[in-house]
Amino acid sequence: MTADATARERNPFLEAVGRVTIAGAELDISLKSLLGAIALEPTLIMYANSQNTSKLIEFCKLALKVGHLAEEDIAEISACLGRAEKCRDRRNTIVHAIYAPDESGNGIEAMNPMGKKLGYRVSSISVEQMEDLADEVAVLRDDMFRAGWNARTGKMPGMRPIPPRAPEQTVNGVTPKR
Repeated sequence: MTADATARERNPFLEAVGRVTIAGAELDISLKSLLGAIALEPTLIMYANSQNTSKLIEFCKLALKVGHLAEEDIAEISACLGRAEKCRDRRNTIVHAIYAPDESGNGIEAMNPMGKKLGYRVSSISVEQMEDLADEVAVLRDDMFRAGWNARTGKMPGMRPIPPRAPEQTVNGVTPKR
């Protein structure tokens, strides 16, 4: 920044939208890694390179159906995929919204298209909700890594499974909410 340039005012709302956007991209990377850990089919992994979050979740579910994993591993990975779907939906509400001030003037509303000529679905959203979602994705990514590792690599000779996280253990600077 030059000496005569003024500092740009920080906008917590835009920073939170950006954090959710980055968390969504990181979720996609984690889904690809999970797929690589559980799928033994290279073609499926190759197709994952250009896919969106929904397809990545579908590919992981397919790998669970056709793979040879223990039931407890399938259950843990399925639970992670269910959480990923919920995070994806909440992320899409934030990232693909048109924002407007709440009628009361006390918050922000996210307007998402319902379909052509049907109008918009409006939901209130706060900076805190966006920050919570980004934190949830950080915790989910850790859980997906552990589940994928434990399903295959943790069972290999000389390797060990990753134990469950301690109740108050932080994940990437985030303390999971229970």
